[in-house]
Formats: sequence, structure tokens, C-alpha cells
Amino acid sequence: MIRSITLNIFPIILIGLFSACSPRPYHILGHQDQQYTVLQQQAIDSSLSAMLKPYKKGVDTQMQVVIGHTDIPLTKAQPESTLGNFLADATLVAAQQLDRKVVAAIGNYGGIRLPYIAPGAITRGKIYELMPFDNLLTIIEIPGSDLQTLCDGIAQRKGWPVSGLSFDIKNQKAMNVMVAGRPLVSSLVYKIAVNDYIARGGDNCDVLVPLKKRNTTLFLRDAMITYILALEQQGKPLHPVLDKRIQYAE
Repeated sequence: MIRSITLNIFPIILIGLFSACSPRPYHILGHQDQQYTVLQQQAIDSSLSAMLKPYKKGVDTQMQVVIGHTDIPLTKAQPESTLGNFLADATLVAAQQLDRKVVAAIGNYGGIRLPYIAPGAITRGKIYELMPFDNLLTIIEIPGSDLQTLCDGIAQRKGWPVSGLSFDIKNQKAMNVMVAGRPLVSSLVYKIAVNDYIARGGDNCDVLVPLKKRNTTLFLRDAMITYILALEQQGKPLHPVLDKRIQYAE
């Protein structure tokens, strides 16, 4: 008799379980916005501070680690700058370690979030301030004609960080474009390194959207840190120079 009762109840249990697991549809009936002003004299939530304290200590310790040095002021400027050249060079070195056929690197000017780094020690935290976004390195196969279009856009924006690439700005156009030391050929396909933001068309880089891409998991910020660490291991300071990568035509 017990066996018979069990068999009869089992289907009912299954139905109950599946009924309980079936999600009910929920809909937002309305919402109300409210602004909160945060002031410097606002009282600190002691319980929240206590909870975050061990995590903050660990982060602060990592961010204060010195990874290298610079013997010159690093500044952000257009059409070319020491901070921009550092960003582009670090991007190119990292990309070429993944693909030796990469010939140039381009970064967007707005991606550099510090205007100045003083001579002296460079901490890990300083690079996070310089590049706070989690932008990833992307390798793109770009026809020479599209690269000319991209360079024209950079010329219209008064210059961006580049490495392995140079040109003159004249009438908001890129003139005498050189790639890896050779004149740009419209019919050739080049491999260049950029960040994933402009690879997706950000900063008016629509020309890059349909192109073949290799997405990587390497943060550009980490590429910059690795670049500085490599120099430090060689006993060299970070010393980017202005070498007329982008300049206004005379």
C-alpha cells in the first residue's frame, strides 16, 4: 500500500516543484527620480567605512608601488606630445608581441586623462589615473585607403597619439602619410593597433567599424605598465621624445 501511495503522490510533487520554479512576469508600473546632494561636510557612514577599510588598504598598497621613473615632464598636447607618444609606443610594442605584422598604433587624444606627470617616480596608481578606462587592445586589418581616411579624421581633430605612423596636417587633411617609414599605399592592407573604443567607431572612427578585427584581453593600461617596467629593468627612465610624428605643414 505504501508503494501505491508514493507513486500517486510523485507526479503531484513534480507539478508543484515546476510550478514554484516558473518565474512570474513582473512589470514596472512607475518610478520617481530623486536627486541627492553630496557635500564635503556630509557625515561619513562609519559602518560602510569599516567594511571597505581592508579592501581600501589593499588597493592603496598596490597603487603606491613604484614601477619606474621619468626624467622629463610628461605632458598632453596636440598635435604631438610626450604622453601621447608614450601611450602609442607602449600600445605598438604590446601589439607586436601578439602579432609581428602590426606596423602602427593609434590612440585617441581624449583617452589620455592626465595633462601632466612630473619628473620622478611613476606609481602604478598614476597609470590608472592616466588611463582609468578598461580599454582593451584591438588589432585591425585596414586598407590603405581607409587608413588615409582615418588619418584625415585625426588631422581634423588636430592630432592624436600615433606610433609607426607620421603625417603633416594641411587644410585639416593628412598629407605625406608614412607607415613604418614608407609612404602609404592605398591598395595595401595594414595591421594597426587601437583601443576597442575607437575600433567600435567611438570618437567618430566609423571607418573602423566594418573592418576585420582581432580583439584581445590586454588592457592598454597594463601594456603601459609593462612598458615602464621593462625600461626600469634595463635601468632606463621613461623618456618619450617629440620626433615630428604629426606636425603642421609649413
